[in-house]
Amino acid sequence: MLVDEGVFHRRRGLPRWERIGHPLDTLTLVVCLAWLVAVPPGRGALTVYAVLAVFSTLFVTKDEPVHARLCGGGEQWLHAILFVLHPIVLAVLGLVWWTGAHPALLAAQLGLTVGFGAYQAVYWNLLAGRRARTVNNAWYDTLGDRWYEAEDTPIALLRAEASHRNPWIAETLGAAPRAVLDLGCGAGFLANDLAARGHRVTGLDTSAEVLAVARRHDGSRSAEYLVGDACAVPFRDASFDAVCAMDLLEHVAEPHRVVAEAARVLRPGGAFFFHSFNRTWQAHLVVIKGVEWFVKNTPKDLHVIDLFRSPEEVAEMCRRAQLEPITVRGSRPRFRWPLWRMLVTGRVGHDFAFTFSGSTKLGYTGYARKLAAV
Repeated sequence: MLVDEGVFHRRRGLPRWERIGHPLDTLTLVVCLAWLVAVPPGRGALTVYAVLAVFSTLFVTKDEPVHARLCGGGEQWLHAILFVLHPIVLAVLGLVWWTGAHPALLAAQLGLTVGFGAYQAVYWNLLAGRRARTVNNAWYDTLGDRWYEAEDTPIALLRAEASHRNPWIAETLGAAPRAVLDLGCGAGFLANDLAARGHRVTGLDTSAEVLAVARRHDGSRSAEYLVGDACAVPFRDASFDAVCAMDLLEHVAEPHRVVAEAARVLRPGGAFFFHSFNRTWQAHLVVIKGVEWFVKNTPKDLHVIDLFRSPEEVAEMCRRAQLEPITVRGSRPRFRWPLWRMLVTGRVGHDFAFTFSGSTKLGYTGYARKLAAV
């Protein structure tokens, strides 16, 4: 339980249902132990304990529909072990009680379990919830044509990232015209580039203001821009040859829903492209704090570390959506004069550049293929 709590839960965070459900799981153990400590052994008491133990064993499995969507393979494997151990531990505790050999052991176990349950209830429902922040997506609506022009804003970093990634995405797509959906397209850094290369591009974003900027900068006049939610894409199944989610997954609370929708509207063999940031101390220092410290006009909560996902987590989301991960490439700024100039001036020049890297500790770009229907 400590491994599950200290490693997996802290890594992925807990939705509200689990924040309530996990303390309730522990409460069923507290009730079982309290019964053993308070009631002397006897046949009637044993029957009551057996009922409590069976109820606890079944109750702790209630979150599995949630876990099936949110948990990776390692966490689910650990859950399977815990489910097997749960009735065994309760049986051993019942045997200790029945024999009367170690009453102090039962009292100590009760105290530890009460403490653990109190920690779960307080930390996840008061402390963690209080620290949780919402990413500042509304800031992008205020930029207007500064999306394409400004250097004194972190949007210039996004522009440099797009210039770095777009040729790789276009090369992976190939020269033949493709039907492409760009989720969370923003002002069209990728969508307009692919449209200029002859692809049939649809950009989807929640902001009408930002989409207006994208349309003004569409030199091909062929990209279609729609207001919509990437978690509920307004297209039929198997509508696109490629779906892109660049710098999007870290801006939504449930990125698995974005991945699932991308897979739904992809044709078999289609490509899902993504870029996001890793949940590491290095990314927190560089991507969040570094940008706040060194780039002018950076708003509060432009990024939130709790919404960052590791490449392994995104790969697991892809597999669950019937997408086969093909490649993941790390990315970082180029260590050249424009980087050092930015650190001094706070301005991101048009010559600022990114490059692919062997490390995914900061950001990463990748793609997956839609598996053929069985």
